[in-house]
Amino acid sequence: MALNMKILTQALAKTAAVIERKVQTTVQEVTGPRPLQDYNLIEQIGSGGPGLAWKLYSAKARGSIPSQYPIVCVWVLDKRAFSEARARAGLSKAAEDAFFDIIRSDAARLVRLRHPGIVHVVQALDENKNAMAMVTEPLFASVANTLGAVDNIAKTPKELEEMEMGLLEMKHGLLQVAESLDFLHNNAHLIHRAISPETIFITSSGAWKLGGFGFAISADQTSGDQTNMQPFHYAEYDVDDSLLPLQPSLNYTAPELVRSKEFSARCSSDMFSFGCLIYHLVAQKPLLDCHNNVNMYMNKLTYLSNEAFLTIPPELVSDLKMMLSINDASRPTALDFTGSPFFRDDARLRALRFLDHMLARDNMQKSEFLKAFSDMWKDFDSRVLQYKVLPPLCAELRNMVLQPMILPMVLTIAESQDKNDFERSTLPALLPVLISATGETLLLLVKHAEFIINKEELMAPKVIVHYLEVTAAEKEKMGGLKEALLQSNIHCGCESPCCYHHGLGS
Repeated sequence: MALNMKILTQALAKTAAVIERKVQTTVQEVTGPRPLQDYNLIEQIGSGGPGLAWKLYSAKARGSIPSQYPIVCVWVLDKRAFSEARARAGLSKAAEDAFFDIIRSDAARLVRLRHPGIVHVVQALDENKNAMAMVTEPLFASVANTLGAVDNIAKTPKELEEMEMGLLEMKHGLLQVAESLDFLHNNAHLIHRAISPETIFITSSGAWKLGGFGFAISADQTSGDQTNMQPFHYAEYDVDDSLLPLQPSLNYTAPELVRSKEFSARCSSDMFSFGCLIYHLVAQKPLLDCHNNVNMYMNKLTYLSNEAFLTIPPELVSDLKMMLSINDASRPTALDFTGSPFFRDDARLRALRFLDHMLARDNMQKSEFLKAFSDMWKDFDSRVLQYKVLPPLCAELRNMVLQPMILPMVLTIAESQDKNDFERSTLPALLPVLISATGETLLLLVKHAEFIINKEELMAPKVIVHYLEVTAAEKEKMGGLKEALLQSNIHCGCESPCCYHHGLGS
C-alpha cells in the first residue's frame, strides 16, 4: 500500500503538538504559572480580592521581558493551600471549584475593562494545578490592608504598618472611585456587586482603582433574561465563610441583594456598598459589622440611628444617608455623588483635581493656579505631597516657562523623600533640568545641589559634575554665580570642593 504523505505529515504534526503541550505542562508544574517565570518577586506588599485571597508582590521583569513599568505587581493565589484548608474545614470540592471560577471571572473582566480608574493588567491570568498568577500595574496595597486587615500577608511592610491616611487623601481616592463607578454603570453597563475595601486598590502612585470583578454582572441582565442569575444566600446565623467567600462580604452588600429570594441587582446596589465603604474609611469602623449573620445585618440596618453619623463630616451626612437608604430608588447615582458638598466645598481637593489634569491646561491657567497653590501646598500632609502633588509637578518640569515656579516646590517636597522614592519618582524629572538649567533655575539648583547629591550619591560623578561644568560656562553671563558656588560648599565625593576641582575657583 502506497504511503500517503499528507496523512503522515498531519499525524506527525499532531504528535509534535501533543509532545509540546506535555513539555509545557511539565515545565509549568515545575516553575509555576507564566508570570512567575517572567518576573522576579521582590517582596509581598499586600493582599486583596475576595477574602483577601490574592497575595500581592512587587516584582521586576526577568531578562528581556518587555514591561512598561520598572516595577510591577504580581498577584499570586496558592491553590494548593486553599485545597488543603478546604479539606480541613470539611468544605466540598464543588465549593472550592466555584471559588476558583470567581477568581477567573475577576481576572477576565480586568483584562477586558480599560479605564484609568480600573486596575491595569500587564499579563493575563495563568495557572497550573498549584497556583494562579497575573501581573498588573504597580500597587501599594488594597484599601482593606490600609484599614488594618492584613490577612494573607506574611510580613506587613513597614510603609503599610506606619501608614496614616488623612481625610484629604481619602476624599481624593473616593472621588476617583465614584468616577470609576460612573464609567462602570453608564459606559461598561456593569454592576460590580462587591464594592468593599477588599476590591479597591491603591496604586504605587496613590491612585484608587477598582478591582474584584468576580461577582460583576451586566446591567442589561437585570432587565432581560434572569433565568441563570442566582440571588445571594446569606446565613441567618454566624458562619465563617472567609475561607471560600462565594458571595460578597455581607458588611458591604445592599439589602435588596441580601433579603431577596429572587435575583435583584441594580446600579444603586453598588452605591449602597460604596456608602458602607465611605463610612468605614471616614468613621474608622464598619457600619454593619454583622459577622456574616443576616439577622444581625438587618437589625443594624433597620435601627440605624443619627448617632451613628456623629463622627461623619456634616457636609457628607446627607448624601451618605441617601446612599445607605433601604429604598434603592432614593440613592444617588455615582455621577450625582461626585457633586456632593463633601467634594465640591474643599478647596484643597479642587487643587488636587487641577493637578490631576494639569498637563491638559494652558500656561495661563497653570500660572494662575500655581500662584494660588504656592500658599496652600505647605499645609498638605506628607503622603498627599508625595503621591498626589509631587508627580504632576515633576511631569510639568519640562515646561520651561513654569520651571521657576514649580522647581522650588519640587525640591522642598523631595527633601522629605527617602533615597529610593527620590531615585524612582523625582530624579528622572530633575535630570534634564540639571543638565539644561540656566538663569534663575540654575541658581536655584546650585542652592539645593548639596541636598541632591546627598539623595543620590551615584549621580554625583556623572550628572552633578556635568551640571557644574555647565555652571562654569554660564558664569560670565551670571553675576554672582561664582560666589554662590563657593558658599554652597558642594562635594562630589572627592577630597576637594567641587567648585575648585572643576576649575571654578580663583
